[in-house]
Order: sequence, then C-alpha cells, then structure tokens
Amino acid sequence: MNTQISLKLSDKLFDLAREYSEEKGYTNMQEFIRELIREKLFEKEQVSGVCTSLASEKALAKNWLNKEEDKAWAHLQKVK
Repeated sequence: MNTQISLKLSDKLFDLAREYSEEKGYTNMQEFIRELIREKLFEKEQVSGVCTSLASEKALAKNWLNKEEDKAWAHLQKVK
C-alpha cells in the first residue's frame, strides 16, 4: 500500500530543492524527498545507505533497466 501526501514549499525552497535533486541525479523530486526521509529514519543505524538502496531497489530498476540507460553507459563497458 502507498500513501500519497501533499507538501507545500516556498518558491525559493522548491527551486533550490529541484536544482539540488537534478544536480545529484535524482529521477524526480519524489525520489529526493524519499531519500531525505530515509536518511532521517535510519541515521542512527549508521547503515542508511544500505537501507536506502534496498528500499529504492525497485524504483531504481525501473529507471535503469532500459535500452536508453544501456546506451548511455555502454562506453564504460568497452573492452580495450
């Protein structure tokens, strides 16, 4: 089950968050906000990255497992 929430931000805060999320490679603002929540929830466990990657695995697979991504990363797989 998923729950949808509504969030109001000032224009300046939204613009800064959008710019940051784009610079850091987040797919969209939702993924950026989810990551922030996960970091806060798991910060005391010192393993937030592991928890975050596990929690994000399904969303990441959706975005990574496509022909466009394979083409974009193909230069890293070339054998010299």
